[in-house]
Amino acid sequence: MAAKKIVLINPYPEKSRGINEATVYPPLGLAYLASYARRHGFTDIKIIDANILKISNRELMRILKIMAPDIVGIQMNVILASAGVELSKMIKLSIPGCLVVIGGPLTSSNPREMLSLSKADIAVIGEGEETFLEILQDTEFERIRGVAFFKHQSFCITPPRPLIENINSIPFPAYDLLPPFKIYKSRARKKPVGVLITSRGCPYQCTFCNASVFGKSFRARSPENVMAEIDMLVAEFHIKQIDVLDDNFINDMGRAESIFDAVISRKYGVLINLQNGVRVDRLTFATVKKMKKAGVFKIGVGIESGDPAILKGVKKGLDLKQVEQALAWFRKAGIITIGFFMIGFPEDTEDSIRKTIAFAIRANPHIANFSMLTPFPGTAMHRELGESGNLKEANRLFYESGFYDRKVYHKCKHLTEDALFALQRQAYSKFNFRLSKMIDVLLTIRSLNELKWTLDAGFPLFKRVIAPFRRLRS
Repeated sequence: MAAKKIVLINPYPEKSRGINEATVYPPLGLAYLASYARRHGFTDIKIIDANILKISNRELMRILKIMAPDIVGIQMNVILASAGVELSKMIKLSIPGCLVVIGGPLTSSNPREMLSLSKADIAVIGEGEETFLEILQDTEFERIRGVAFFKHQSFCITPPRPLIENINSIPFPAYDLLPPFKIYKSRARKKPVGVLITSRGCPYQCTFCNASVFGKSFRARSPENVMAEIDMLVAEFHIKQIDVLDDNFINDMGRAESIFDAVISRKYGVLINLQNGVRVDRLTFATVKKMKKAGVFKIGVGIESGDPAILKGVKKGLDLKQVEQALAWFRKAGIITIGFFMIGFPEDTEDSIRKTIAFAIRANPHIANFSMLTPFPGTAMHRELGESGNLKEANRLFYESGFYDRKVYHKCKHLTEDALFALQRQAYSKFNFRLSKMIDVLLTIRSLNELKWTLDAGFPLFKRVIAPFRRLRS
């Protein structure tokens, strides 16, 4: 097997607006690809996280020309895709013979379009470890499951690759190939902050969620395997806080409790941030108290809407009474909660959004995020909006604006774009601009890092609320 120079890239979306720059995590997907490739003998492999290092594509090309890689892998999602597509085309023009591989959720759901736009050689569809390894091993594209490519100008897609059932078999991410943990950003009560994924797949059917990479089958690592990685992060990287990035860490409650018990017994003194949100329908107060004892200090809860009819329509399957109960338990245990809400579902009305605002105030998470709905390609919602003619730009695959930008990509049946933004501003204003809430938020802060994160996360939202008043005065 000939040695290959491999470079994996997380692009920097330098032209994007309104994205959350207060929280930036390492590209664990690339780190998993690298570790899996190294296990199978590919040792000349580098990861460039251009996103956190803010390396433009022009500068990346200067670096890549010096490195002269044989293979470049580019990760893409709806925000990174604009930069990733541009980078891929630049590589194909400037580095003859370099094989360009693209992957990620957007590529997995729209491989033909992404290949056409990027001029890449091959697209990985779904989980990437086994597929990328076969590409490195010079396997003929037609024989690799879970890829797409063009051959003689004809689009080719191979049969899907089965999901990896035993995810304990995947080696830990190649953390050593990433920039230092200390330069990444999140709500850090202690630093450095490590990141962890302990499961793959989400069995729920939310219409706004893209499951094109890990699928709907929930596959979890064993508590022993998870603890071995945490032991390594603490011993080798001196991690003092762990941000868990699972889609739903507590889907298997028995497994989650076993991990909490093991963390408690280790007496690390490590804090835990369940950042991505958990479902609350299986919680008990005993479990919440165990979370606190294990070091959980912050948790996200995906609520989306305060109107049961909207939740039913997007197949969220959530009981709002259980949400209120869980938020009360977290508060009683001293765990910070963030409630994630969305504004602008296709069936949203002024009344349903006002119900969402009222629910947020009543349920009282410490922080509430009222993001504007973004219909991601590859989701049932995106497909339904396209079929009904309610996508504003039906052929658009990726976006250059995030949740904090003044942009709506779809038509809401009952509300104009201006009405949606007015209601979003009301949501942020009514929830946050209360003396009791300001004190509530301030009392959650325990470190300078947390204070900085709070200011960085809150400033774009503050601008969203006050901008209309500035325009009126001018």
